[in-house]
Amino acid sequence: MEPRPARTHDRPVHLEAEQALRDADELLLVTRGRRSGREHAVTLRFAYADGSVWLRTEPRDAPRTPAATVVVRRGAARPPDWYRNLAAEPRCRVHVGGFDLPGNARPLGDPQAALHRAVELWRAKYGAEWVADWYLDAGRIPVRVELG
Repeated sequence: MEPRPARTHDRPVHLEAEQALRDADELLLVTRGRRSGREHAVTLRFAYADGSVWLRTEPRDAPRTPAATVVVRRGAARPPDWYRNLAAEPRCRVHVGGFDLPGNARPLGDPQAALHRAVELWRAKYGAEWVADWYLDAGRIPVRVELG
């Protein structure tokens, strides 16, 4: 089944797509490889608010749980490929609940305030017991992808 487009004339995200964004635990983020130019897809946890998807990077050398979505390369403290791809080309796509949504990563004025906002949204979505204070540790980078 082909993903459904989600743009309508007066809203960046259709109501059904917004419901899918609120209900889904994970999304598929599709970026353009900064070196290869090929599509690169990764499954990520996220929060949705005000027409934007909020993501957060993990330090590459952090211990992982089985639910982790970014592969750890020991000794590599750089941000994950999807983040570096968005830095090179902010246009991307988000697949969630059968919808294919165009997105654009937006610069964040105050990264620390943005990280607090992202964690606040994650706590509301996943629960405070799952989103611990260490989510605010140094090395985590907030990312806002505006949809539509």
